[in-house]
Amino acid sequence: MTRHRDVVRRARRARTAGWLAVMLGLAAALVTLPSVPASAMAKIQCKQTTGTGYIDPIVHHDQPIGYSHLHQFFGNNAWLALANPNWANYANLVGKGTNCANLADTAGYWSPALRYTASGSVIPAVGFWAYYRSYDGSNMGPGMAFPADTRLVATVHNWTCGQFERQAPVPYIPDCHRADGRPGHTLTAHIDFPSCWNGVRPYHPNAQVGDTRDNRNYAYAVNGVCPTGFPYKMVQLRETIAYAYHGYGTDVQVASDPMMGMSDGMSMHADFWNTWNQAGLQSLVVNCISGTGTRTKAQCG
Repeated sequence: MTRHRDVVRRARRARTAGWLAVMLGLAAALVTLPSVPASAMAKIQCKQTTGTGYIDPIVHHDQPIGYSHLHQFFGNNAWLALANPNWANYANLVGKGTNCANLADTAGYWSPALRYTASGSVIPAVGFWAYYRSYDGSNMGPGMAFPADTRLVATVHNWTCGQFERQAPVPYIPDCHRADGRPGHTLTAHIDFPSCWNGVRPYHPNAQVGDTRDNRNYAYAVNGVCPTGFPYKMVQLRETIAYAYHGYGTDVQVASDPMMGMSDGMSMHADFWNTWNQAGLQSLVVNCISGTGTRTKAQCG
């Protein structure tokens, strides 16, 4: 049985090898993904808020519901009052309700839902954390706050079986059947956002239709150095999501896998819409990341 599972997994990885080389091979080699203690950065825990929906307020802005694969939402909960969350604009979200521990963090965070392949049933997220740190992935150091209304989609990711499991990060959903499902012993995704900026500020008129992401103005640091044309060092955001799953990994996928012709969670990505209380984000950067302010557990986690 174990040998059969290994054969199946190798075949599935082979089918996605081309995509992996394009989307992750170069980026993963260039981006530093260090192990970071929670006491040395800004760590914000958020609960699931609006649940799941076939919506994507960045990629399908001002478009009907149903264009997107299924997403799971965290943080900002103003979506609940909107007839169609894809119609959301900055003013609808900034400073509104949040299920994050830091009440100034009213940002929108979302990612494709994790589902059982056979039934399509959604596997609940049992933990969500937004980590903010220096532009190069260091615990503390240089990093500017994202401008208000910045909208980003990140695809640089890895999967683990939890922080307390001896399993190296991999780009596909790993075999976690030896984990017992306790906190820190369950399937976990980590998605990292670019942290070098060219200085072009977001411009998103309310009537803008379609893809409103700002990724063209951002790049990943290369060996701790921002590429030419992207001189501004921003904070680096990592979204970490723990799921109520600790099986073999062969019976699950993320909702974007079929749409993108992939498997094994290789299409994992995450969205970030900066609808923070901007003064609160600036304070977080000063006090928790740059080291020039006063750290408090209530603000920095």
